[in-house]
Amino acid sequence: MARISVVVPIYDVERYLAECLQSLAGQTVDDLEVVLVDDGSTDASAAIAERFCRHDARFRLLRQPNGGLGRARNAGLETASGEYLAFLDSDDVLPADAYERLLGALERTGSDFATGNVQRLTSEGCRQAPFLAKAFARTRLATHVRRFEPLLADRTAWNKLWRRSFWDAHGLRFPEGRLHEDIPVVLPAHFMASSVDVVSTPVYHYRVREDGAASITQRRGELRALGDRLAAVEDVHAYLARHEGGRQRRRYERSVVAGDLRYHLDLLPDTGSEYRSLFLDRANAFLAAAHPGVCDRLPAIDRLKWHLVRRRLLPELLEVLRFQREGGARTPPLRVRGRYYGDFPFRDDPRLRIPRSVGRLGRRDQELALTAHLEDLRFEEAKLRVGGHAYVNALGARAPGSQRVAIAAVRPGRWRPLSMRFAAQRLRIAPVRRGDLDPDVSWSGFRAALDPAALRGGGAWADQRWELFAYVRTGRVRRRRARFAIEDPALVRTVELPGSDEVLVRAAVTADGAVSVDVRTRWLRIEHHRVAGGVSSAEPALELEGVARLGPAAAPALELEGVARLGPAAEPALELTRTSDRLTLTFPLAHGRDGAFRLRLPLGGLRVAAHEARPEGHEAVEWDLRATGGHPVVLAAELDGAAWRSGDRDMSLVRTPAGGARLLERRLAPAPTAAPEPAAAAEPSRAGSPPALTSARSGR
Repeated sequence: MARISVVVPIYDVERYLAECLQSLAGQTVDDLEVVLVDDGSTDASAAIAERFCRHDARFRLLRQPNGGLGRARNAGLETASGEYLAFLDSDDVLPADAYERLLGALERTGSDFATGNVQRLTSEGCRQAPFLAKAFARTRLATHVRRFEPLLADRTAWNKLWRRSFWDAHGLRFPEGRLHEDIPVVLPAHFMASSVDVVSTPVYHYRVREDGAASITQRRGELRALGDRLAAVEDVHAYLARHEGGRQRRRYERSVVAGDLRYHLDLLPDTGSEYRSLFLDRANAFLAAAHPGVCDRLPAIDRLKWHLVRRRLLPELLEVLRFQREGGARTPPLRVRGRYYGDFPFRDDPRLRIPRSVGRLGRRDQELALTAHLEDLRFEEAKLRVGGHAYVNALGARAPGSQRVAIAAVRPGRWRPLSMRFAAQRLRIAPVRRGDLDPDVSWSGFRAALDPAALRGGGAWADQRWELFAYVRTGRVRRRRARFAIEDPALVRTVELPGSDEVLVRAAVTADGAVSVDVRTRWLRIEHHRVAGGVSSAEPALELEGVARLGPAAAPALELEGVARLGPAAEPALELTRTSDRLTLTFPLAHGRDGAFRLRLPLGGLRVAAHEARPEGHEAVEWDLRATGGHPVVLAAELDGAAWRSGDRDMSLVRTPAGGARLLERRLAPAPTAAPEPAAAAEPSRAGSPPALTSARSGR
């Protein structure tokens, strides 16, 4: 029995299928059973699938008359035998480590399924799928949709690894003969699960068809697609009515009007009378059964559209949709008696009498939310420098003094901020904005500086954490935000205050935009390293910067030197923890009165320990370094990436994004003894990676 069974429905995808199956055959977890289901293809798809099956025993092909995606998946499930289940659409692509990441999470937590981030794949490359950006901003293990509402957007089956026992226990099957068959299966499964693992790393590349053949999600304007989407929404709503309380139903209802139904609402100008009539009938039936405040948290322009839907004012609705498409909704709001309103059609129409509350911008409206972008974070001249731009979305910052901005450090649980020295700046280049409203933000730039000495508590250093907030005041509108938008991935890192042996001060930026400043009085810093002995005689002698040329020796070792500030009562030691299973090795640390230490790590013994019971399929071993007591280990910047070879291993020291130190060990690939024979032009290799079937794309 294979560890993972992957079901791949196939229908007329000859242009994309080889690339899809190559990405599957090349997974770093190779204990796979791949069930290919040809759903009556009329092109060469089945022939491509057969070639993979002939040359890779993990692949097998089922054939059936065309019955749709749901029936094909169910047919594959009936023959799948793996401990885990996965689904892959035959025009999409997997990153090489997709199943390794999902499986690793499940083995660590015991959750019922793991779900991973998704990128859209086009001819220009891969980009984050916007509708899932919030759900996958960071990894969350053993969580649940009841605790983490953004998971309501995670409605696809193919970015997940499922426990087969969970799938069978709940009798899950895909509805047949319908589009949007994932929704009535995946969303109830989120609620059925005891826990779910959310993996922020992309595990799926969803292809946006650019060849004129629309995928299911690109066919929203078809009457069938609308009917099947509405049926899926009604199925989930009925399930929640039977099994969940009112709070979860209200959350789902809000997600439907903000997502599922909005996708079709915005298409109404391009559809016919039958489509529009069906939408108005079924959407109003849903709204009638939903909570009365289901639209309250929507942007004002969307509240106006749903107000017109409820009143079945189709001509007016189409005019508002036209107005939005032509950019009218991006005009600045109107200020009336200290309050802001969207400048939308029919705002003061005496015939329609639309309530002012429909167009009013309030605290819950994203139009008046604070946008704060982080563009710079570094230590310079012994101060923490922070740069970026911030503004209230609808109001902007068109002139000097049009807004007041502050960047402040706040200790969690204590709302007394520590202000930073601040200077407003004019932007040289206008930022790219994604909201409905388009204000002038020319003077929204800022530069701020924090003197680490201000972090002393009562004149003495103490372990503590501070979080950075952006505050903006424009007129009567005041906003505060603890998350920054990050455009440059290089900013997701940790920087240290250099040159201090008294205290460790670090500033860190996470992938979801949180910025924190940590003060640590106990720490260890590695400043020098030396590889001593153990170089294979079959290899050329090794030469490292600042280290004498090394020849063959009997006992390979890594010698580390630096400064340890671990306290007088500590029994100092360096701990190496293997990331795959948390195996920990401890090495006593000798240091002098000045804190200087020197440590010798026997690489040979470390390698034996590393690879005893090494997780299957892991060619790389990673060790995180910590001092006893959980105190951080800091790697000097000049040592980041230091690498050497020991026997058949490449080893290196690297800094982690969180600022820690990590020892990496990778097995060297064996050198070929003879030139390989050229592969047949139309046949894939035994490993399932057929060169002749590769579909090259730019930007991959």
